[in-house]
Amino acid sequence: MPEDFGYIHKKERGGDAAPRLQETNLKRSLVAALAILAATGAGAARADLASGAGEYEFRNTDTGQPVHVYYFKPEGYSADTPVVVLLHGIKRNAQTYRDGWIDIARQRKLMVLAPLFTRETYPGANGYNLGNVFHAVSHPEITGKAKPAERNPPARWSFALPDAVFTDFARRESTAQAGYTLYGHGAGAQFAHRYALFRPKSLACRIIAANPGWYTYPDASADWPYGLRDVTGVDGQQVDAYLGAPLLLMLGDADVHQAGVMRKTDDAQAQGPNRKARGERFYAHAQQLAKQHGTAFTWQLQHVTEAGHSNDQMAAAAAARVAACPMR
Repeated sequence: MPEDFGYIHKKERGGDAAPRLQETNLKRSLVAALAILAATGAGAARADLASGAGEYEFRNTDTGQPVHVYYFKPEGYSADTPVVVLLHGIKRNAQTYRDGWIDIARQRKLMVLAPLFTRETYPGANGYNLGNVFHAVSHPEITGKAKPAERNPPARWSFALPDAVFTDFARRESTAQAGYTLYGHGAGAQFAHRYALFRPKSLACRIIAANPGWYTYPDASADWPYGLRDVTGVDGQQVDAYLGAPLLLMLGDADVHQAGVMRKTDDAQAQGPNRKARGERFYAHAQQLAKQHGTAFTWQLQHVTEAGHSNDQMAAAAAARVAACPMR
């Protein structure tokens, strides 16, 4: 059994996809380095954040709105310290998520940034879980039950915020990291797996989606938000890039109950009776799709023993997978 935190489906590659993947990863690293250099300027960033748990606010130039960030900075922080951007759940409880990572981050020397996605700026499932890709007006659209007619500009997507958080952080602190690990649980995991599709050139060098409740399949035969029918701007090339994304899907072995806020629409139920089953089905579908396309499939699937639908139960396993991103 590989490693010590559940079983993992290792990478599979098809045809001549490996050289294309290496070229894509190199381009992603170069883009990340240029973006951070542009953001931080030629001078060295100052150390702005006190060690330990804290919070700060910055103004997002894309939206004009303030962004509140809860953070944890370990003692002995250095430019080599890995950075994790945490995505909270449906309760919009960024501080709680940060608090759940403090002991783990202290032990593993991780810099943790947990931005708050406010309901005012990113309302409903459309605004948060679904990335704010579309301009929702009606209640069914805001709750992610119907596809809005208009598309938002990418700068206003909630998917744009993690990069903005990291770029702002790099202005505050000296960091040699060209990017960050993105981790989300529950609604945050829904965000994370869609982020990998819609932001193929992000600064995230690793994307961890833990216990998503339901999924958007890379399938043009299914309606949004369960598939990509009539979703403009997502072509076959982007889907192939998605299948080659650095995505880790983490599923709690005990996350098999339908209690709570798990979506129970007919389309969601068709994905499986519970979160564990839905995740396994989604992963298998993507794996098969990559084989059909003859493209690289670099996702990983990890089951976390005895973990239910709990960020606290998943966080330790996720933190064990965090490593430094390429240096800039």
